[in-house]
Amino acid sequence: MSRKRSHKAPAGDDVNVTPLMDIVFIMLIFFIVTATFAREKGIDAKTPEDTPPDDKTIPPPALLLSIQQDGFVRVNNVRIIDPLSTKPTVEEFMAREPKGVVLVSAAPTSPAGIAVTVMDQAYAGKASAVSLALQSE
Repeated sequence: MSRKRSHKAPAGDDVNVTPLMDIVFIMLIFFIVTATFAREKGIDAKTPEDTPPDDKTIPPPALLLSIQQDGFVRVNNVRIIDPLSTKPTVEEFMAREPKGVVLVSAAPTSPAGIAVTVMDQAYAGKASAVSLALQSE
């Protein structure tokens, strides 16, 4: 009986992949160079013009509501009202000046809830724009 001997390849016979890698890199460079990339559209930023402001620009009429330290509201630095009675004052102002704005100026030590109440009352009085500012000490 004869035994078949299996032929094992010697350990030094490896496949040389260097030419294969060269071809892969050349193809990669070819496809990168010949590819057309889609240009994505970004956000169009509109910058302000460098024109000087007109001296003829008239600011809109404003109603100043100053919240004092004690929680009461001074209207246009003339009369003092309760924060919950701000709505009729704003309604009267908006009836006279439809394009007017309401400025709420709060004292630094006034309660924050009063400022929120005054702003809510101003919006309930049909104010188109309400701005909040902090009074300087």
